Amino acid sequence: MDPQHVRYFLAVVDHGSINGAASSLGVAQPTISQALRLLERELKTPLFHRVGRGMVPTSAGHALVSPGRTLLRDLGVAAGAVPDADGLLRGHLDIRAFPAANSVALAHLIRMFNAVQPRVSLHLGVMWEEARTTSLLRSAVCEIVVTHLPYPESHDADEGGGFDTLALGRQEYVLAFPPGFDVPDHDPIAWEEIDFPIVAAPPGGRHADEIYAHYTAAQQARRPAVVVQNREARLAFALGGVSPTWIERSMTETATSRGGQVRSVAPALRTPYGLVFDGAGLSPAAAAFVAMARDYADAAQDDDAATWTNASAAGDS
Repeated sequence: MDPQHVRYFLAVVDHGSINGAASSLGVAQPTISQALRLLERELKTPLFHRVGRGMVPTSAGHALVSPGRTLLRDLGVAAGAVPDADGLLRGHLDIRAFPAANSVALAHLIRMFNAVQPRVSLHLGVMWEEARTTSLLRSAVCEIVVTHLPYPESHDADEGGGFDTLALGRQEYVLAFPPGFDVPDHDPIAWEEIDFPIVAAPPGGRHADEIYAHYTAAQQARRPAVVVQNREARLAFALGGVSPTWIERSMTETATSRGGQVRSVAPALRTPYGLVFDGAGLSPAAAAFVAMARDYADAAQDDDAATWTNASAAGDS
């Protein structure tokens, strides 16, 4: 099986069309079409249903996705296992980050990693649903996920055990109010004072669940002002005058510079975040990134351990 054909196949799966795959890879559409025909001929089964201009994997196509990603990941590990003549690592490192956990710490880590390992190609993608943490790792879409901890584990018993985690810090959430909103003069405010509808994100995220758990029964029963599918749009809706919303502490300056008002809450809402990865199967580049992150976490925190298993972390947050 030609690895390049598998790469083209996975690109079509990810982008939903030959045109999208060709654009992302920088190749001509006929090149990908021919590779798919050769792959289907080799496997003696169709891999896609042609639906309009899109491509939907058949059952055989779905079955090939995970092994295909693993194949390319193993090839990448092999290619990057031997340092170059200067002793630097090569290869490719894929990371996915949940936007709310995409912190300043992660930016520092990427900057430091690029300085130390300039020949590793690092790609940082967005993971919109924290529930996808385990599926992204198991299907080899990426080697490292940055998300809230403990991460949501799959309930599929056939998928095996859990992954390793490395805590980077705690993300604090605060309330951002629209310009002109009648905001309490004191800071922080008590949870009981949150007597207004909220611009909310869809349920299911770790921080959203914790916010809901802190609400009183009356607050839990109140309808949100609007549920915004794109979590990154919450602040824009709040600053546009719709209603207050929750934001990460790191976004305070952005909110106030655009006329918004920000208040902390007491007790504070601080959610752990960090890396999730398979420590036994990391490529050299990913292992180097995790080692750097571990040093960063050790330097940034007290003597508390920065790592834990997902099961033991549940009682600490």
